[in-house]
Formats: sequence, structure tokens, C-alpha cells
Amino acid sequence: MVIVKNKMKAKDGIIQIKLPDEYRDKTVEVEVRLENEIVKKLLIDRVKIDTRQWKFNREEIYGK
Repeated sequence: MVIVKNKMKAKDGIIQIKLPDEYRDKTVEVEVRLENEIVKKLLIDRVKIDTRQWKFNREEIYGK
């Protein structure tokens, strides 16, 4: 499977995608998403860690 990813602005609501020659006469699937939606999806499944109780010695970390 080969994936072609293009990032572009749809100024007038129309986008054009230039595909490699190997895609000629083949069925392709096109998925259009807004950039902000992609970021939100990626951050949703992150593990959340409560760091409010963490303590550290700054001098120890920076070797002072």
C-alpha cells in the first residue's frame, strides 16, 4: 500500500491532487480532514499522568 499525503488550503472549496502514474486507471480512496481535527484525535488517546505530586532537586539535575 502506498500513501500519498498532501496538505493544502481549499481556498475555493476545490482541491486537485496530482497522483503518481502507478495510480492511473485504479480505484483510489480519498479522505479529507481538517488539520485541527487530526491534532485533536492524536491527543485524545494519550495517557494522562498526574505530576502535581512530583518533586525534584534542581541542583541535582543541573549539577550545581
